[in-house]
Formats: sequence, C-alpha cells, structure tokens
Amino acid sequence: MSRYSALLSSPGGGFFTPLALIRIAFGLFFFASGFNKLFVPANQVLMLETITDAGIPFPQFMAVFVAACETVFGLLLTIGLLTRLSASVLLCISTVALFTVGLHQIPANLNLLTWYSWLLYLPESGYILMAIVLIVQGCGPWGVDRWIHQKLHQGDSAGHGVSHT
Repeated sequence: MSRYSALLSSPGGGFFTPLALIRIAFGLFFFASGFNKLFVPANQVLMLETITDAGIPFPQFMAVFVAACETVFGLLLTIGLLTRLSASVLLCISTVALFTVGLHQIPANLNLLTWYSWLLYLPESGYILMAIVLIVQGCGPWGVDRWIHQKLHQGDSAGHGVSHT
C-alpha cells in the first residue's frame, strides 16, 4: 500500500482550494479540447493539419491518439483520479505542442527578456506550469485520489494515532 501512497497523497484544507480549482479548470479544458478534436469534424481536420504541419510521424494515428489522451486524462484530472499520471501525460502533450508549434510563433532576433515574455504568452507555457504544480502537489482537497488515500490509511491512523491527511 505504501508504494501507492505518494501517488495518491495530496494536501487538503482551505489553503489548497486554489489547487483543486486549477486542477478542475485544467482538466475540463483538456477534456473539452480533446473531445472536440475527436467528435467535431472541423476540429478533426484542424488537428490533423496541425499534427502534419508539425512533422509528427504517423499524423492520422497521432491526431486521434493525442485527442483521445486529452479527453481521457482531462476527465481523470477533472475528477482528481490519477492526478499525477494525468498531469504527466498532459505535460508531455503540452511540451510537444510547445516545441513543434508554439515556439515557432515567437519572432526571431529578440533579446532574451523579450523572448522570455513571448514564451510566457504562449498558452502551452501555462499548461506546462500547471501540470508541474499538479504533478508535485496532487489533486488538492477535492479529488478522488485524496479520498482513496484517506480510505487506504484509515486503519493506519486508527491503530497508530497518526494522521495521513
């Protein structure tokens, strides 16, 4: 049980409410984005064009695979189930998007400070930062991971007088 403890543990309490709100908003965004890429024909075409233009191998497969991952892991993140795994998958997707598409939107020949400000204007940069926070902190006070962690450790805390919340 202890090997899964770190995967499921997460801080609780009102102080961590913003963490849960970030997780829910981030998850819903990816769920909606992936869902639309899977089931809205115009978005399917746009996703395939984006993947193809980015030079990603097997574009037809990857377009569906990435959209499905966004949908599934976005939904899991929204409910706070497998938060760290879900955020890790979405971090990978966002990082690939940043390097294959996003960085090409930054004009050339900028000084470092200007380039950095352009970098942080890109949505992928924000997604990467949010994913990192969720990987480190977990689901926050309202998530299935936290509930599972508490249920797994109820017997431990009752027997040893130790709280694992």
